Amino acid sequence: MIATELTRLGEDVVVASSRLTRMATRDVNTLPHAAMRVLGRLDELGQARISELAKADRTSQPTMSTLVQRLEEQGWVRRAADPGDSRASLISLTDAGLAELNSARRQAGVALASRLHQLSATDLTTLEAAVAVIHKLLTLEPLEDTPR
Repeated sequence: MIATELTRLGEDVVVASSRLTRMATRDVNTLPHAAMRVLGRLDELGQARISELAKADRTSQPTMSTLVQRLEEQGWVRRAADPGDSRASLISLTDAGLAELNSARRQAGVALASRLHQLSATDLTTLEAAVAVIHKLLTLEPLEDTPR
């Protein structure tokens, strides 16, 4: 595939996955979307500074601080002193936060299951293969000479 086709495919993957996520999480009752994003990010990355979470979520540091404070009040995240910088804290997911995140993910899976049930066996097999490719894609580093 040429670069423009790969770019178009990349755009299609981003749009489709974003729409699918919004549809699946629309009726998730446990978590606000922003909270689910932060808990998911902590599940993915492990502990992180508020500045790192803000950058990853493309939000301001004060906005992320407020969100983290709410999550901490719920018992879903904890703060610990950053051994590398006494002015900073490291935020991590608690067991209760992981349970809440998993519950929200399960609800999203249930929301999708009724639609997945309507697909053919061939489509389901294709989708399983696509999910495996997406997981592989998530582990790859971008090439230095690839146009962006």
